[in-house]
Amino acid sequence: MKREKDQTKENKPRKGYLKWLPQMFIKPRSTMRKVAAEVESNKLTPLVFIFILVIIAVLVAAPIKRQQLQMGATLPDGFQWWSEQQQQQYLEAQENQASPIFMYGFPVLNGIAGYFIFSLLMASILYLALTLAGSRAPRLKIGNIVAWAMVPFGLRELVKFFVIGSSRKLIEYPGLSNLIDAEATGFSAYLRGILSNIDIYWLLFVVFLVIGAIQVSGLKKRKAIITTVIAVLIMLLLQGVPSLAGSLLSGLNAGGAGFYF
Repeated sequence: MKREKDQTKENKPRKGYLKWLPQMFIKPRSTMRKVAAEVESNKLTPLVFIFILVIIAVLVAAPIKRQQLQMGATLPDGFQWWSEQQQQQYLEAQENQASPIFMYGFPVLNGIAGYFIFSLLMASILYLALTLAGSRAPRLKIGNIVAWAMVPFGLRELVKFFVIGSSRKLIEYPGLSNLIDAEATGFSAYLRGILSNIDIYWLLFVVFLVIGAIQVSGLKKRKAIITTVIAVLIMLLLQGVPSLAGSLLSGLNAGGAGFYF
C-alpha cells in the first residue's frame, strides 16, 4: 500500500514550473531531467513566458516604428522621381501602417504565432526523427522538452526590449542576416531568412534541446545528439521559406508592410 502511494506521488505532475525558467540557464541538465520526467504536458509555462516578452518587445518598438514612418525614414530610393499619384499611394499605405493594428496587432500575432508554430513543427520533426532512430519516447514528452528548450527565445525578446528602448532604433538585421544584402532575391533571400534565425539564443536552444533529447529518447548519447541536430537543421531550412516567399511577393507587389522590428 505504501509502495503504491509512493509511485502515485512520483507520477503526480510537479507544480511551480515558474522556478524552472531561471534554472534552465543555471542548471540546464538537471532542469531538463525534471521536464523529461513529467508525464503530463508542462509546455504552457515556457510558451506563455515567451509570448509575454513578445508583447513587451512590440510595445516598446511600436512608437519608434511610428516615429520613423512619420519622419519618412522608410521612403524608398528614388521616391522623388515617382509620379505624384504613386507618391500619394505610397504615403497613404505608410499612414495605414501607422494604425494600431499594424503597429501592435499584427506584430504581436506574428510573433506569438511564429513561436507557437515553431514549437509544433519542431516537436513533430524531432518526434519523427527520434522515432526513426529507435526511440519510443512519447510525443507529449518531446513537445515538453522542445517548449522548455525555447526559453532562450524569451531572453532574445527581453534583449530586444532593452536594446530598442535604449537605442531608440529598430533591429533591422536579426541574427546573421546582415551577411546578405537586404534586397537579395531568390536563393539569397532564402539563405538570408535562414541566417536571420541564427544567434546566441538559437545556439542555446540547440544545446538545451540536445540535453533534453538525450534525457527523454532512451537512445545512446551520440545517436541522440546526431538525430537532434539533423531535426534542428531540417527546421532551420523550413524557417528560410517565409523570407523566400516574401521576396517573391515583394517582386509582384512592392511596398508591402513588414512586421519585423
